[in-house]
Amino acid sequence: MSDRRRLTLTRRRALGLTAGLGLGSLAPSFAFGASPSVRPSYPKGQRPRLLNVLTEDSLSPAERTLATTLQGLMARRGGESLYLNIPSLGYQFWLDDLVSRYGVRTRTGDLWKTVSRSGVDGYVLFRTGTPSVNVATTLAGLTDAVAIEESLEATAVQAGLRKVLDVRDKDDRWVFDNYWPRLRHDVAVEQRGDWPERLRDYVTMAGTLAFFDGNSGFRAEVVDALDDDATVIGWGDASNGEDAFIGVNSTAGVKALPADHARNLSVLSGIRQDRLTQRGRPYDPALAAATSAGEPAQGNDLSGGGGGRALEPDPDAHYVTFLITDGDNIQWMLGDFPTDKRWFGSPRRGEVDLGWGISPSLIDLAPSVMRWYYDQSRTDRWVVGPSGGGYMYPSRYPAAALEKHTASLAQSMGRADLSVAQIIDFDAFENTSLWSSYLKRPEIDGLIYLEYSRYDGLKGKVVWSEGKPVISARTMLWDGLDGADEASVTAELNAATRNPHSTAGYSVVVWHAWSKSVDNVLAVVDGLASHVKVVPPDTLVKMAGRYARP
Repeated sequence: MSDRRRLTLTRRRALGLTAGLGLGSLAPSFAFGASPSVRPSYPKGQRPRLLNVLTEDSLSPAERTLATTLQGLMARRGGESLYLNIPSLGYQFWLDDLVSRYGVRTRTGDLWKTVSRSGVDGYVLFRTGTPSVNVATTLAGLTDAVAIEESLEATAVQAGLRKVLDVRDKDDRWVFDNYWPRLRHDVAVEQRGDWPERLRDYVTMAGTLAFFDGNSGFRAEVVDALDDDATVIGWGDASNGEDAFIGVNSTAGVKALPADHARNLSVLSGIRQDRLTQRGRPYDPALAAATSAGEPAQGNDLSGGGGGRALEPDPDAHYVTFLITDGDNIQWMLGDFPTDKRWFGSPRRGEVDLGWGISPSLIDLAPSVMRWYYDQSRTDRWVVGPSGGGYMYPSRYPAAALEKHTASLAQSMGRADLSVAQIIDFDAFENTSLWSSYLKRPEIDGLIYLEYSRYDGLKGKVVWSEGKPVISARTMLWDGLDGADEASVTAELNAATRNPHSTAGYSVVVWHAWSKSVDNVLAVVDGLASHVKVVPPDTLVKMAGRYARP
């Protein structure tokens, strides 16, 4: 198996437990309840006040589809809604946070009583095992009706619901041919029909198309019909590699948000945060002595602005940052990322300043979740996951779409206190005109470039655009790849150049989320020589931009 093939098949895994609002003539042209001061990048629900909490595994698959389409409709109005909880994952954290920080009330949910209170009086009939589940999910948003699987029809009628449509013999093509002008063109949802609940609340709330057709010509037609820099939320058919559909998206000027296992986005998007601030240390701990409280000394200012003295780095040091892969993955952030001891749930997190990736879309899709992560990150720092506002290959993006993308990205990064973005692309590193579209934005200090295969193929090379650095990964931790084990990475870093006034004096180490853990990173850190100093990724980018600029 080639490295390219290996990377293609292992960058993601299925996390089985583990996003304007326009409806044509049916609704306004942007988001429900948009903040008057900030225009959101994604459709948002209204703020929840009372949540009927249902444990997901207490519901049958048919009931889950009913519950989530009902949830989407209720999220349009705010006030009372539903929440599907998985107590062993992050969804319990997000629910507790909604209660404690935002004053949301909860009660044990009863699905059919909630249907009765909701005011919804219609249903769209579908059949399990057919494409009609996506058809019903889509049309529920257009008809203000819930999706009912045929096994529940008698119960729905008894509850007072009336049949609006029977789509049991319909598919995604039929919806596209007959309803596309009434659906959003800046967001679509790519979701398999055999997952009854995931993302369906968001489809219904936002009035988007839900579709799945592998890597077919019809899929390409849907993507091509979307607006410049539109978003496909979900995940495609990666059986032949994710580039099979991310490449098609990119050529059409469309990005992807991996979220096909996400729940409760209609509710979580109802919270509004115009701005958030990271709490981790945005400085190089090696530049100055800390106070007794462990906080940076006054004036530790890498920019030279803000009234502080720009301090010099250690001239005999090599600076390194450790950055996890797959930070664009929303479903992971919502699911087991905060609980699993391999990742953010590690009891050893905080022993060293780590870098984590995050999607800037969360400032609109789940701002309370983003705020929770920031509050938990007293030493860690966050940067934008690939390749900015969503996963795409910038070199294949049409120029106008890329300009639109980076303008929107910069706004979201400013709101979310993010200054560095990761890029994944094919043989595009030297194309500095691409990076100008990103780096001319004042909110963006630099880029971290990952060659599609291998991520560390450029061995730490740096190019410059708009006076800012694009830094390639020097090495990586990745199980089964040559030179990517702990001993090899440790040796490479200890032997690296000691000179912070040269780009060779800086290293980005990416660690593979699905085969490595915080413990593996700390095994490397424990073996580093004293002259190798670990800093957060945004600090490293700022330092290289200030001290190593040619």
